[in-house]
Amino acid sequence: MSGIFELLCVYSTLNINPPSQSSGRVWIRKIGYYCLYKPKPKANDWILIFDESIGIGQETLLVIFGIRASEIDFTRPLKIQDMKPIIVKSSKKWTGEAISKELDICKEMLGGILYATTDASSTLKKALRLSNIDNVYDVTHAIAIILEKLYKDKPEFIEFTKQMGTTRIKLFNSKHAHLIPPSQRSKSRYLNIDILAKWCVKVLAAFKQNELTQHEKELLQWVEDKRSFIEEMMHIINTIEELSILLKHNGLSTKTKKKCYKILKNCQKSSRQSQFNVLFREYLKTNTLRIKKWSRQVILCSSDVIESTFGKFKNELSKNPMSGITDLALMIPAFTSNFNHEEIKKGMEFCTCKDIKRWSDENLCESLSRKRKTVFN
Repeated sequence: MSGIFELLCVYSTLNINPPSQSSGRVWIRKIGYYCLYKPKPKANDWILIFDESIGIGQETLLVIFGIRASEIDFTRPLKIQDMKPIIVKSSKKWTGEAISKELDICKEMLGGILYATTDASSTLKKALRLSNIDNVYDVTHAIAIILEKLYKDKPEFIEFTKQMGTTRIKLFNSKHAHLIPPSQRSKSRYLNIDILAKWCVKVLAAFKQNELTQHEKELLQWVEDKRSFIEEMMHIINTIEELSILLKHNGLSTKTKKKCYKILKNCQKSSRQSQFNVLFREYLKTNTLRIKKWSRQVILCSSDVIESTFGKFKNELSKNPMSGITDLALMIPAFTSNFNHEEIKKGMEFCTCKDIKRWSDENLCESLSRKRKTVFN
């Protein structure tokens, strides 16, 4: 950021000292603090999206976003700017009881909470149960669980992933590195099956179009040998993409449920596809029961917005991972800002550096960088 200002000063012939990188970070913190403490209207139609993110060491960051049901645009997926930041807080360990206390603070602050959309981990479910808040299971994580049931411990899939790993190692430092398969996640492995399947489809297409050398064909022959398994997997992935786009854009309703059933009709050519069909219908049935309960025509069934937010935050942390979770966590509520002139002005004037320091002391654990200074100094 400071480099950009320096260039602007040079090309605009401005005779001023450009702000430093640390100044830019202070501005982000101020805007984040403003977004976090900006008054939210009390209403009876709030929906929460929240999760905890693991950092380095024992630090875990809890982030709670909120949005009013009346403000959701069910013609597109949620954007981070649609959300209101409610809680940003770290702890050495978040238990169901501890998160429940934060949810009770949200209730007091916002008024009525219709439901929460989460990945339904055991800790989050317990917290919601203790706070008497209903939960809608995020469709992305629901699909990942279904895929795990379809493929986990299945010999054909185990052999498939083993071949993927072996091929990746073999090609990594070779002249055939351009053919290298994608890496596999150690965590949430079933969320990136689509990446693996799509790479295989490209390999199969290269075989069909005779675009590989003889040696390359020998290296990737195992993909051709698993053609039927890969084509079946790809059919399920294509079905998932259709379902996900529909539900993430338009929410879950009686209307979208019927459209999902129509899509699922084309996914029953094999026993595995039929199993996926049955399991996803169960997800739809369980969650649409709540539409009548809450007197809602459409419900929000995706928490992707908080997953992408954590992704942005972790990307920033990766520049200096040993610092741990510091007051730079205020960049998370800053993401929700639309960064127009008026909001930036209010953010700059809303708080001081002392306010940010006080917030950090009250809401964050002792950071790794502070612990390191204490020990090594």
